[in-house]
Amino acid sequence: MALDATFATPSGVVAVVAMGTLSDPLNTFWQLFFRPDATSRWTLETPPGVADNGGLVASPSPVAGGSLLVGIEPSEALRFSPLALSANDGTSWSAGLVPGGLAAVPDALAVASDAGSLALVRSAGGEVLHSRGDPTAWSKLVSRAALASSSAGMSCGVGELTAVALDATRGSLVGTTCTAPGVVGIFGSTGGGWRLVGPRLSGREASAPTRVVRLVEANGVADGLVAVGNGSTTSLVAIAGTDGGGWLRSAPLPMDPEGRIVSTGVEPGGGFVVLASRPDGSFVLHMETGPGGAWQSLPSPPRGTAAVALEPGGVVAALGVASTVFTDWQLDAAAGTWSKIGTVTVPIQFGSSS
Repeated sequence: MALDATFATPSGVVAVVAMGTLSDPLNTFWQLFFRPDATSRWTLETPPGVADNGGLVASPSPVAGGSLLVGIEPSEALRFSPLALSANDGTSWSAGLVPGGLAAVPDALAVASDAGSLALVRSAGGEVLHSRGDPTAWSKLVSRAALASSSAGMSCGVGELTAVALDATRGSLVGTTCTAPGVVGIFGSTGGGWRLVGPRLSGREASAPTRVVRLVEANGVADGLVAVGNGSTTSLVAIAGTDGGGWLRSAPLPMDPEGRIVSTGVEPGGGFVVLASRPDGSFVLHMETGPGGAWQSLPSPPRGTAAVALEPGGVVAALGVASTVFTDWQLDAAAGTWSKIGTVTVPIQFGSSS
């Protein structure tokens, strides 16, 4: 699952991208950028001091002025995941750690100012850990095995754990794969147990297995992006929680079975932007203006695009990477063209991880 991703926060947009020599893991260095609004420039805010060749995952607090939690995926001899916590959009950081390697999915972390944090780690085939606020103290919330063997898990046919989120209405949430046709694997913790809170799909999607690709909190409720299918036919469905505990859902977006998802982004009000590649290496870009909106195909972004962002006001950005140069492109929706807005040169120290 692509780690290149963007996240809407109450104070701006966060982007996570890989830079350097992407064909060489030892010279691939993941970076974190922040932009407060579409008229400002992106700034480099990567937490210092830890080798991040394995990747970065991030979770912004849904509260304005809240925190940003960043985790470093394990690489080389590293067997745990260092954390960095910022209360000022990356200007300064404090350290923490997760006692285990974070799962290589975009939503392996979730943070809320009043509910602590969740971390999805690789231990024991997948475990969810909970912290009450101290980024160095964690306890096990649930394992993949325990969730799969519960009555709720068996009704879904839980496979992998794929995401975690903290929702103001539903509390702690865990996203999974489901082998049961049309069942979306989103589980909520209640009374010491777990119940299936994800929606059941209809139409053609009701007969296929599912995978929760993204699961985030937006405007106080959970939003999700669900892949539906078995490889030969695959589609994406965006879902958005409601205050009453139900779900809105988009129409399905058919995907090229030979393609792959390159990057996903979450808009501030819910909704998603998805960058996918075709077998010939070209890109397709789709936007769903949530909650429960229709999918719209957008002009293909420039060559070298690594991530896409959907910003306040409907501004779509394509974020390009060429070794140490990060390029910001913005879409002129009326003209259907991309304009280069600016670049950031990242001071990468090649060879520092070998």
